[in-house]
Amino acid sequence: MIRAPLSISASPCPRVPASGATRVPASFARVRRAFTLIEILCVVVIVGLAAGIIIPQIATRDDLRCASAARQLMGDLLYAQSRSIALGKMHYVQFNKATGVYQVLDNMSPANVITNPLSQQAYTITVGTGPLANVTINTASFDGNPTVAFDAMGVPYTWDATNGPVALTAGSVVFKAGKNQKTVTVSPYSGQIKVQ
Repeated sequence: MIRAPLSISASPCPRVPASGATRVPASFARVRRAFTLIEILCVVVIVGLAAGIIIPQIATRDDLRCASAARQLMGDLLYAQSRSIALGKMHYVQFNKATGVYQVLDNMSPANVITNPLSQQAYTITVGTGPLANVTINTASFDGNPTVAFDAMGVPYTWDATNGPVALTAGSVVFKAGKNQKTVTVSPYSGQIKVQ
């Protein structure tokens, strides 16, 4: 009788093929093709928390609109001041709080609105429309008057029809959007313009 050769094995583990890879039993060979319920719930909770934090901030950006209106006014005041220096002529910025409009002029009597160098139209800005929606001019006071003027040296003045230009002692414009507000101040004598 011919006997089959005996294989000697030191451990009950399957043999390691010559390539070095281990054999995986058939029960462990399943490919995982889906997420578990816990993983899906974790993702839903994280997305929900992120949405709860981000969406309320995106909904109202009144703070940015208010800051944008203040920066635009600062630029317009600086333009009027620079133009008065360059041309050696008084320039005015007149505010109408009721209509939310301000305009840059080079003469008050008769009123002559200058041309905006960018739009090539009258230099009239309407607050509360377009990108400045929900923004209002809360106050515009230059020693109690709604008009500020700059002389040929860039020095600020308050202006009214009775007294004409008078050296400015305090001047500011306050923009408001929702609960947010920004103040643009014009310093007396130096004409420094700041946003606060």
